[in-house]
Amino acid sequence: MDSVDKKILLSLFKDGRISQRKIADEVKLSATSLNYRFNKLIEDKIIRSFVLYVNPNFYGKYVGRVSFKNIKDFDSSFVNVKVRCLEETTFYEIEGNSINDLQDKISYMRKELGEYDMIYLSQQNPQKPSGVDIEIVKTLIKNPRMEIGEIAKEINIPSKTIIRRLNVLINKNLIKIIPEIDLSKSDIVVFGIFSSIVNKMEFLKQCEFLRFTDGDRGVVVCAVDNVKVAENYVSQVKMSDHNSKIMIATDYEIRNDNARNELERIEKDAILNSIDN
Repeated sequence: MDSVDKKILLSLFKDGRISQRKIADEVKLSATSLNYRFNKLIEDKIIRSFVLYVNPNFYGKYVGRVSFKNIKDFDSSFVNVKVRCLEETTFYEIEGNSINDLQDKISYMRKELGEYDMIYLSQQNPQKPSGVDIEIVKTLIKNPRMEIGEIAKEINIPSKTIIRRLNVLINKNLIKIIPEIDLSKSDIVVFGIFSSIVNKMEFLKQCEFLRFTDGDRGVVVCAVDNVKVAENYVSQVKMSDHNSKIMIATDYEIRNDNARNELERIEKDAILNSIDN
């Protein structure tokens, strides 16, 4: 791993669908050199895969984010994201049918894991996805970096429509293509910040790749190329809000089984309703 490899990885965190040609332009490499480095990162299992993160709000569910001390490992079908952190905590993103349902699930987790370290339950407006958006997201779940033309051919929707809808879904934080990186091999530092004034921390926009906010309050996830840079950001965060929670990731897992199952259920219900009518 050198500084160029790290720039490639950081470009992928910013935009998991970024083309190799655009990365080559950003890091000042020829297309051939970039292709070699990209494939080498995959061959060395530094890039393990790419995954489509789907916000449960997209398919009509509510989402909660909570962290607990690592008393023991916890797993459940309602956990969509799990991030193990240096601070001996694990961050979970969970889904539910309502805010009350999320609170019940967090209460269940507390019985297993003790008191939570951080909790973020925001005001939410779960969506009712359109048929076009469902087809796009289902296709990207299978292959997050599929070219627009290939998506258009597979689901028989014009490329312009796919580009427009993708931009909407990404800008609304409903989907995000994320590289699954072996952080222990890459030296990349991924860290999350929870703060009641996170939207006022403009400096985080330089490093962030995920942002979930409700007014000024929220969670931002960043990636930087070394520990010293991460320390500088953490110092600025603490100066802005000494009550903020900061979690440095050692490993992370993103699941989209629930999204795929829910989208298939929505489609089946739509077909049944059309038959009934």
